[in-house]
Amino acid sequence: MLLTHPLTIQEVNNSLSENFIRIFGNVVEHCPAAAIGILKKRPFSDVNHIIKAVIDFLDSLKISEKEKILQLYPDLLNKLTYLSSLQLEMEITGKDHLSVEEKRKLRELNSRYKNKFGFPFIVGSKEECIFTIVSEIVSRLQNDKDRELRIAMEEVKNIVKLRIHEIVR
Repeated sequence: MLLTHPLTIQEVNNSLSENFIRIFGNVVEHCPAAAIGILKKRPFSDVNHIIKAVIDFLDSLKISEKEKILQLYPDLLNKLTYLSSLQLEMEITGKDHLSVEEKRKLRELNSRYKNKFGFPFIVGSKEECIFTIVSEIVSRLQNDKDRELRIAMEEVKNIVKLRIHEIVR
């Protein structure tokens, strides 16, 4: 369902179950199960109540289920390393440019990250500049799998918040 405007909390609460699942089925990347899981939590009092319901759903998952959710997220760092400088500026805040060597290094770091943790590097803020992301992936590569799973899930929760705020006013 294509939204033409942000929904009110009343519209969310009154929407048919099928529409609700279509609308909220991608607040967690390619995971309509999250929308189905929070459907029974209606009526929601406000947008924060919806966010809390999704976060509670995510927190209730087994570790293997959390890993599967993380694997559904796109590998944006790989995409970024192949963008031109102009495209990169449109994708990431700031005027930072990566040289060919920096792109190669980012591809290498990204590959090490995916091999170590089994899911793509996820960052849940649109405000990150590319050099901050490079620094963050270097830092997060030092984590063990349990710690990185928790961090990546927190990034997913940040994405969820952004997406829900786009859907509901």
